[in-house]
Amino acid sequence: MLKMTHLCTDCVQPITNPLCPSCSARGLIAWVRDRDLKKAEMKKVRKLLRKLIKDAEENPSAINCIACDSLQVNLCVYCFTNRTKNIIVKSVEDEKVVEKFKEDFNVDIWLLRY
Repeated sequence: MLKMTHLCTDCVQPITNPLCPSCSARGLIAWVRDRDLKKAEMKKVRKLLRKLIKDAEENPSAINCIACDSLQVNLCVYCFTNRTKNIIVKSVEDEKVVEKFKEDFNVDIWLLRY
């Protein structure tokens, strides 16, 4: 009997660390809070992150989040990290903060290569 594999809606690869976007976003928000961002930058990050979560959780999935048990796991950690990197790049002016994000979240290994 074949076992159903749950695939990321972005990269169509198996989701091996099932965290929903809401739980994944908590880590990003904690990281952003520790930075000295301008109020407008923080507002933009939060707005874009809310949109990412809403879009990613639009359709229920068949796999549960390992943190909160919700059925909203549609993005793999790799794609979520790549999308959040784009949010940081678009929202933050200080290049040092952007580079620190890339270093802390090790985005080089998460880059999608098609």
